[in-house]
Amino acid sequence: MSDPGALKKGALTSATYDTVLQIGLRIMSFVLNAFIVRQVSRESFAVMSVRLHLLYSTGLLLSREAFRRAALSSKGNKEIYKVINLLWTGTLVSLPVGLLGWYIWMYVMEQPPESVTRHYSYGVLLILTSVVTEVIAEVPFVLAELQLWSKTKVVIEGVMQLLRSLLLALFVFLWPMHSVLVFGISQMLGSIVYSASYYIVFMRALRRKEDSSLPIHEFNQLLPKWSNGKMLPEVDHELGLLSWSFFKQGWLKEALTEGEHYIMNFFPLISLNQQGVYQVVNNLGSLAARLVFRSIEAAAYKYFAQMLYRGKSIKDQDQSRVAEVSRFFLSLFSNLILVSLLIITFGWSYSRTLLQIYGGSQLSDDDGTLLMRAQCFYVVFLAVNGITEAYTFAVMDDAELSRYNQMLVIFSFVYMGCAVFFTWCFGAVGFILANALNMGLRINHSLRFISDQYKDSEYQPLQIDWVSGRPFFVFASCLALTTVSEAVVYPRSIILHIIFGFLCLILVAYLLRMEFKPVFEKLFDILDSCTRKLIGEGSPGNMLNPLVITKYLRRFLYGSTKK
Repeated sequence: MSDPGALKKGALTSATYDTVLQIGLRIMSFVLNAFIVRQVSRESFAVMSVRLHLLYSTGLLLSREAFRRAALSSKGNKEIYKVINLLWTGTLVSLPVGLLGWYIWMYVMEQPPESVTRHYSYGVLLILTSVVTEVIAEVPFVLAELQLWSKTKVVIEGVMQLLRSLLLALFVFLWPMHSVLVFGISQMLGSIVYSASYYIVFMRALRRKEDSSLPIHEFNQLLPKWSNGKMLPEVDHELGLLSWSFFKQGWLKEALTEGEHYIMNFFPLISLNQQGVYQVVNNLGSLAARLVFRSIEAAAYKYFAQMLYRGKSIKDQDQSRVAEVSRFFLSLFSNLILVSLLIITFGWSYSRTLLQIYGGSQLSDDDGTLLMRAQCFYVVFLAVNGITEAYTFAVMDDAELSRYNQMLVIFSFVYMGCAVFFTWCFGAVGFILANALNMGLRINHSLRFISDQYKDSEYQPLQIDWVSGRPFFVFASCLALTTVSEAVVYPRSIILHIIFGFLCLILVAYLLRMEFKPVFEKLFDILDSCTRKLIGEGSPGNMLNPLVITKYLRRFLYGSTKK
């Protein structure tokens, strides 16, 4: 698919559906963790949510991320069987990756006490098996993404995570003393459903033969194909080199994104009990990044990779596409910063409130509130880094990616050293400080790359002209008011403190309605679309009809119902 309008629409649709999925999953995870924390010890919770989840994410990153990114960069001019062969290479890679992970988790990391985590070895094996099971589904996943089947990903991943969550909650309730084992079982069952679902979707699509745009026409084409006289399946040379660059980068990215979890388990800086508290706070504090930023980053990467060609200068690209990309980047960049500032404003004064409601004083006291506030500031770095790296990874050629890998080596050493030092000095909050420094280094490198690429172009995607005193004045005033409310109202009534914050949020949304107009319009469009699909147009005079509500909201905010 090469039409710029269709690609942009597909990327935005993918981001919308993925964001809805992530919101649903995080809400479910939010409720599930609140339940599990009350059923198991903090130590057991740390082993499940930190150590075993780290094994799961590491296995997937090193086994499929590089091949997935390279395959998604193919623009339809590659022989499809070579792309499929490339994706099956990930399954072969998952085996030595799993073996290495098993050895490290069993014999290098300090073993948890048996009294805390029974069946730890079985949990490790189940997690590794679930990784291999999911990597097997990469071929139908990537083909579905290239066809812009956004709903397919949302439904399948949603079912997988829902099944895992429900099974884990049930198992933990019935057998809390075997929480680590049942965590592995629920993960494995979810992975089986995930992989089977993708193959079933393609089996049905090929049987109906309704979509002539599919690059394959028989189910056996999903399997690797050997050429005569070849010991291994043939892959596209260019995509193979690109995969190797992404693969080398994956090790470094894992150290940077999950570095604090490795440090927790390799260095005796904080106990399992403290790890449990940190993980709960970290999950809540980074909720915005997981809900919105990660989905937007993935969709933006797919859009940039399809719109621009790697290795070509901006002047040698299609200028109409360059203009579209520049406008898209600038708009997305501006709105992500606004959203992150909004999170800082309310996160500072309502961190204690959220932790108190979620886990009681055991979370809101001591370092819990400080960790949550630090996470809110860290959101700004996540927002900026997500969009800048999505662009740079999509347009860098193999040599530039290799150079960036070398920079990541330096960043990783700086990050690890700072994480150990900051944690030794400041406790668990040192992890967040080190992460912010790491993100700052990566952002600086990406911005320099983008600036150099566009220096001789008439398009300047980094010239953000929306920044003015007005948004910062509104945010600062709201921060001052909610801080006073936390000091005066919160000790007397949590409910009144929450109501006051909600009123401040409405006031900020109104005062910055022009700055947030793209965000509001997108929300209105989603609400209108969902309403038409569920109930139709309805009675035009019914004030409870969401279509009528959004029409009057548009008129109230912008003086017109027209976009």
